[in-house]
Amino acid sequence: MLFNVEFDRKGIIEGYLIPDGFSDQSSILVTRDDGTVVSFPCDQPRPAVVQSGRHATGIVGFRIDESRMPDLASQRRLAIQDARTGLLIYRRPPVDEPVELKLLRLELNIVPMAKFDAYCGGNFQYAISAVERFGHETTMQAFHLHAHKSIYISGRLLLRNYEEFLDNGFQAIADVPDPYYEMACRLFILKRLAKGPVTFLGDRDRLILTPASEHFAEVNLDDDKAVNRALKKASDKARSVLISPITRQLVCTYPEQRVTRRDIAAAIGTLSRFKVVGHEGDHAHFQQAIGELLSLPPMNIPVIPRYSLLEELAMRLRQMPVAESMLEEDLILDHYVRQAMVPSAQRTGKPQR
Repeated sequence: MLFNVEFDRKGIIEGYLIPDGFSDQSSILVTRDDGTVVSFPCDQPRPAVVQSGRHATGIVGFRIDESRMPDLASQRRLAIQDARTGLLIYRRPPVDEPVELKLLRLELNIVPMAKFDAYCGGNFQYAISAVERFGHETTMQAFHLHAHKSIYISGRLLLRNYEEFLDNGFQAIADVPDPYYEMACRLFILKRLAKGPVTFLGDRDRLILTPASEHFAEVNLDDDKAVNRALKKASDKARSVLISPITRQLVCTYPEQRVTRRDIAAAIGTLSRFKVVGHEGDHAHFQQAIGELLSLPPMNIPVIPRYSLLEELAMRLRQMPVAESMLEEDLILDHYVRQAMVPSAQRTGKPQR
């Protein structure tokens, strides 16, 4: 999906929305300051879209003016979304002083930090969360919104495919999860997925996770022997979603790509480029650093709560050699992340000054 707003002159907004389907008709939803929503078809021709082979008719543009919305100029918080997916296309600044920064939050947890994104993203003019659900083309479009100086993107992306944007105006942040706790989360989600859809997973995720979901569907996660046996007997496709997923996100370009110890250095190098790196074991550090970066009160920044049920499963996974072997690269990476977060005086044994 391709989209953009070409200009916003208070009483006139013009842009385009090219749908995924070659002959689909696109439409937009405009949310006014009072929360009411108005629907408009994309009815403006864009001949170049036909010439490039992107759409059958090229009727993908939209124009909103005061003949359609008489009080358009006074709508300070107006927002425009794709009617089919809910994807944000454009919005006027949602706050008086939006953060003037282009920021990527790389999601390294299978359970997204939705409250974090809602709070932090609400301080940017443009924001899109769980961007991986919309596919590679839509994600690239979000990165290419050059007219915006205030952009917040978050998602469980394979970063190597988007790393160029770290050299092109974007800064990156990430909160690195504990590998065993993340494995526990994934096993729990796999069992849920076997019973029905999980709302925060996109179509591609469901396709990738299905073999593992089917394998673990009947496994009792409270039974250590059953979990251990299931991990050992998992097929390559089922194992792949559990093998060092954090390292893979940092160095791989496609989901089925495997990692080895040689990739750890590259993963560490990638993380060294991030503006803020947190660790699940120290939420206060992450909140403080994000607060300073975005000029927001640190204590108001939400973090993912840890669940005792999953913590218990993670503790039991630590006792299983098969789990350790599957997480080998992530465990080494986790060690270096923890070491980097320890003050230098504590690492050397010298007193802090």
